[in-house]
Amino acid sequence: MATGLEASGIERQQAAATLEAIANSIEKFAVTPERLRETIEASQQALYESIKGEMDQRFDAVDKRFGDIISSINDSRQQQRADSAKVFNLMLGIALGMAGVTGGLIFNLFFP
Repeated sequence: MATGLEASGIERQQAAATLEAIANSIEKFAVTPERLRETIEASQQALYESIKGEMDQRFDAVDKRFGDIISSINDSRQQQRADSAKVFNLMLGIALGMAGVTGGLIFNLFFP
């Protein structure tokens, strides 16, 4: 190749420098299967890390939402139990009051 460049009128040193520059460029920038594989693997790894990070954040958000929902349900259950106890006490009071009124009416019937 150097003789071909010399034949075209380029000096030997310039031809050697041109060939060296071309060889250097091919060595540094050539797309070989190994270089392509390394680039693709690095790209896939970066994509995997990005997706994994995003999915981890989403799962954390879903876990937090479910935790909030479960806490809300537990709070509702506790409130319902407290309300049930109040309603039971109210109904018991009403039943005792009615029993007292009925007892008083019966007592007045037999002992006027």
